[in-house]
Amino acid sequence: MKLLKIIFLCALCILIYSESDSDIWIHIADKNWIANYVANDGVRGLSILLVFGAVFTACGGPRQLIAFTFGFTFGGVLGTLLCLLSAITGAICTYALAAWIFRESLTRKLGKRYRKFKGFVDTQPFSKVLLLRIFPLGSNLITNLLSGITGVPVLSFIGASLLGYLPQTIIFALAGSGVGSASQWQLIVSIILGIVSLVLTHYLYQRYKQSLHSEEQLGEHSNV
Repeated sequence: MKLLKIIFLCALCILIYSESDSDIWIHIADKNWIANYVANDGVRGLSILLVFGAVFTACGGPRQLIAFTFGFTFGGVLGTLLCLLSAITGAICTYALAAWIFRESLTRKLGKRYRKFKGFVDTQPFSKVLLLRIFPLGSNLITNLLSGITGVPVLSFIGASLLGYLPQTIIFALAGSGVGSASQWQLIVSIILGIVSLVLTHYLYQRYKQSLHSEEQLGEHSNV
């Protein structure tokens, strides 16, 4: 197991180092440069862009920027799928580092946050991580790290992350694909998805409040 951890860490370091001097870091917000880069470099350019997206989001970079850029470069549908692939890869890498290699040091460093998060995800971890992914506040990087060190089941983490990333990813990818050629259906879909995202967030938050209330009532009864 220790050997696997060392191999994983070395592979990740090599991956990050290989992209450390990439021009993409400078031009990530320049959608025209990215589009020309992929057009000129073909499959190699696409592969590097996907790796960059994974590293960028793993380090805490906003996935909305990746979604917008990918949407402009590849179109709404393909841009959404490629952004999800990059973002979930980055999230899994951060989760794995936290769970396998830096669990003890991160547990000590995050201390109060760790205890609070663990109490939050102890029950219904899928719903709780989904709420954090959809809710517009909070750090994506911290959620990945805390999910790893608190032992959130990996399938719940991946499933909730994919589902939670989806609404905003589609919205920003459609926005990117519509730049310069905006269409009415893209605007309508973006608005609908924004509303759905807000409704789902409200529903999950209400469920969380109800579960807290139920636990408090149970605690009161047990003390009687």
